[in-house]
Amino acid sequence: MWLESINLLNFRNFTKQKIALDRKVSLFVGDNAQGKTNIVEGIFVLATTKSFRSNKDADLIKWGEKVALVSGKFGSNEIKVSITEEGKKLTINKQVKNRAAVIGMLPVVLFSPESLSIVTGSPDKRRRYLDQTLSMTNKTYLYNLSRYLRAVRNRNRLLINIKQGRPGDLGVWDNQIVGLGAYIWSSRISFVEEANLGLKTIGQKLVGSRINISYRPLPPNLKSDKEVRRVFSHELIRRKDEDIARGVTSFGPHRDDFKVLFEIIKKDKILEKDVSSFGSRGEQRIATLALKLFEVEFIEKKLGERPLLLLDDVLSEFDRKNREHVVSLLSRQQSVITTTSPDLFPSQIIPGRKIFEVKEGTVKPV
Repeated sequence: MWLESINLLNFRNFTKQKIALDRKVSLFVGDNAQGKTNIVEGIFVLATTKSFRSNKDADLIKWGEKVALVSGKFGSNEIKVSITEEGKKLTINKQVKNRAAVIGMLPVVLFSPESLSIVTGSPDKRRRYLDQTLSMTNKTYLYNLSRYLRAVRNRNRLLINIKQGRPGDLGVWDNQIVGLGAYIWSSRISFVEEANLGLKTIGQKLVGSRINISYRPLPPNLKSDKEVRRVFSHELIRRKDEDIARGVTSFGPHRDDFKVLFEIIKKDKILEKDVSSFGSRGEQRIATLALKLFEVEFIEKKLGERPLLLLDDVLSEFDRKNREHVVSLLSRQQSVITTTSPDLFPSQIIPGRKIFEVKEGTVKPV
């Protein structure tokens, strides 16, 4: 299955544009601020229902317009995302659907300059990496995560009410949070264990050393789901007064974080360097690339097909060795790439691929 075409109507700087994509590699070339990233963003919205650049739906609508539309065809399916200032309407083959029905239909992996925030940004960026990857491959995870976050919001509202002197029973929400949170933790821990096996090989190819995710949301001696629930429930009770005072739930999967570590061998010692805090900009890019390459492998393993790969103006940031490594993977799945210069790509991948020029919100095949 591959994305055959995408239509943009009043989306960002595009008035009306239909783009027929290549089954393998589609290369969009143009100067900065012409609309290349908007194409990638449109595909990402189509696949995930959300932008990777803005939390506001109104930002996606062309200035002066009231409605934007993104649609795409793949196989026998067509997804449409209609965007207004009030929100989005999602349809699959003309049937109105919710977000959960759309996610996973068109699996994608995005690597853009914003992706660097997985390593360098706040904890919520790293949680989003875990959640997006797991949600795209596991509908149960997506469903339980949505219920868990809703329960946390309800518990937070109740905490504020109690702080203001209005009575309330936290037990109902505590039970929901504990049960759903235990599933989320279990899924994330399993993912990280699998990721570390994959990153061991990927790290050797990229930097000649092991890359590792350090994720320890719970005491390491917990062996069963029952023990996890017991510890989680105890912690919520222990923090009850603090949570009431602050009006927020201070413990749970919604507070998780992880570190990306490079193994450094010095003399006879193996040291682990936290790339977020002590890595160079180049090492942070390599770490992000490694996470994205594993994401591709993970989705293929779980869904039986490689995801659509979106590379938004990132190859220029890598040295020749790692750029060639990424380029060698482009034809293994459908890939959409943006760049200011086609010179970054070996000439052998250009023939037979679709190349587009992007200029002032207009796309033309070259």
